[in-house]
Amino acid sequence: MLRISVQSVRHYWALFVGTFVALALGVALIGVCAVALAATWAVPRPPGGAPSVTLTDGTGAAHTLGSGDLDLGGIQSVLAMAGVVSAFVTVFVIAGTCAFGIALRRRDLGLLRLAGAGGRQVRRMVLGESVAVAVPAAVLGCAVAAVAAPAAVRALNGTGLSPVELLAGALFWPLVFAAGSGLVISVLGVLAASGRAARTRPTEALREADLDSRAMTAGRAVTGVLLLVAGAVMVALAPGAGAEAATPLALFGTMALAVTAALLGPRYLPPLLRLLTLPLRWADPVAGRLAVASVTTSRRRTASLVGPVLAIVAIVGVFTTVLSTTGAATTADDRARTAAQLVVEPADGGGLSAQELAALRADPRVAAVSAPAPVDVAVAGPQSVWRDQAAVVDPLALARTHRITVVEGAIGPLAPGTVMVSKEFADWYGEHAGGEVTYGRFGGTPVRARVVAVLDGGSAVPHLLLPAGAADPAPPRASVLLDGAAAGSAGAVAAELTARPGADRVTVTSTAAWFEHSVTTQDRLNRLVLLVLTGPASLYALIAVAGTLVMSYSRRGREVTGMRMCGVSTCQLRRMAIWETVSTTMLGAAIAAVLVALGGRAYCAALPVFGGSARLTVPWGLLGSLVGACLLVGVTVSLAATGRLLRHGGVALISSRQ
Repeated sequence: MLRISVQSVRHYWALFVGTFVALALGVALIGVCAVALAATWAVPRPPGGAPSVTLTDGTGAAHTLGSGDLDLGGIQSVLAMAGVVSAFVTVFVIAGTCAFGIALRRRDLGLLRLAGAGGRQVRRMVLGESVAVAVPAAVLGCAVAAVAAPAAVRALNGTGLSPVELLAGALFWPLVFAAGSGLVISVLGVLAASGRAARTRPTEALREADLDSRAMTAGRAVTGVLLLVAGAVMVALAPGAGAEAATPLALFGTMALAVTAALLGPRYLPPLLRLLTLPLRWADPVAGRLAVASVTTSRRRTASLVGPVLAIVAIVGVFTTVLSTTGAATTADDRARTAAQLVVEPADGGGLSAQELAALRADPRVAAVSAPAPVDVAVAGPQSVWRDQAAVVDPLALARTHRITVVEGAIGPLAPGTVMVSKEFADWYGEHAGGEVTYGRFGGTPVRARVVAVLDGGSAVPHLLLPAGAADPAPPRASVLLDGAAAGSAGAVAAELTARPGADRVTVTSTAAWFEHSVTTQDRLNRLVLLVLTGPASLYALIAVAGTLVMSYSRRGREVTGMRMCGVSTCQLRRMAIWETVSTTMLGAAIAAVLVALGGRAYCAALPVFGGSARLTVPWGLLGSLVGACLLVGVTVSLAATGRLLRHGGVALISSRQ
């Protein structure tokens, strides 16, 4: 059957070109992500001599951590997520195109069954076709990845997402992983379609229509219902699950609903399109009515055209919405919790000296000054030791400059041998007031400290609040709370506090201005992350739309010729193609927008914001650009395919073999 599979791919090349391009791009993207991940794992450790600390976990095992160890978890998470999104979208696109291709070839498969081919042989033939497409696609994808990976790693260094410069190392094993992933993805994508092909009856050879009314199979319906239930449950649980658990629930719940909407499309899309395209019947009586009839009667083709736009816009939309909403909620929470009117920073970007802090506290207009000094520490847990963020803090001053809630214990000065922890830290590791935490500064000795309070203050409260010591670092900034009389003239006080030591020493800005600057910096980082995550998915959207349209028009020769013989003009046929593309693309985008709004609102409800609620932030501009690109590609491909059919029109096309 392998020989027949290869001949089938060569003969029906238009049905496989979309799968080939999507798989090649998927392998290339997975290869680039794998090479970049390998570069993060291959970052050399700093030379010996860096301060370290040895802690013993709850099992008695000793762990030594060095201060020079780099935290590459952020960039690794972004790259891993990009690879997962690429793999998921690749499977989705290939499964959709393969299923559509099987539906278009039903009569040919029926002829094979009439010729004596068994169901298992047909299934092996379809799987052989996927392998025949996957092997050259994987080779091409690996070649593209080998060329693009070094440039991608250099571009990644320029984004600032990595704390150290990455170098692309050996490409062999990452590309082997990418090629193997491509072959597995190809087989997974075609499994369901091969089962349907094996069940094709010999009588299908007698059918005239390429796509009949039996577009919703039992397997498709059962899978869609199961994903619908799973997605609805995850989205429903997200609001009460907390910020950490809500992220995967909202993401995967929305993705499950998007796949459900695509799977169940043949059932509900034609009635929706019939309703939404009613204006076309009056705006363009001939072309509009033909377009409406086409998209509402060929249900499987309509679902295949709507599916890629729906799925890709929903996936890109929910990822970007979760990221944007998280940033907006964090900023809103920080603003609401900050009572201080001024922020003081050293002009040289270093730290504030003890003399500068003492001068601030001595000013009669200043009510309180909090200046946390961040410290990297190692913390011992029941089964492991990890790096964590701590800070040397005066809790009483911090409680005056920020709105902090005491969850457990009592707030007061920190004595040696005591610590306070954040609510987030307590929730993660089960720490409570009265318990003990073992930590160590790098270059120091382990300290076993008693937890005296658990504080809820958002990002203003570090995971561990440490007492002051002899070798504390200089704080990078200070928050200044003015008394009642000076609070109304914060701008004048800021100018005076800057001029007193000199603008070359410190910079004093209002809290609002400082937040505006920090939001701008965070937005830049978020845009870079969005580019890494959504760039591949956007390319997939365009390829999926173009590939599906090429497949669709490759089997519409008789339809176009029949309409020409009935007197439909070439202009009307071209307008029909445009209306079909516009209606299916916009419907897919509209359904995706509803799913993104559902997932985004569920996630937004789980984010805590002091004194209020998180604001849903959806990057509609980015999603609108993606939909516009899908429209442009779809209209261009539709017009080109229609023009090709018109150039090869005539009665001969009716009797020709397709």
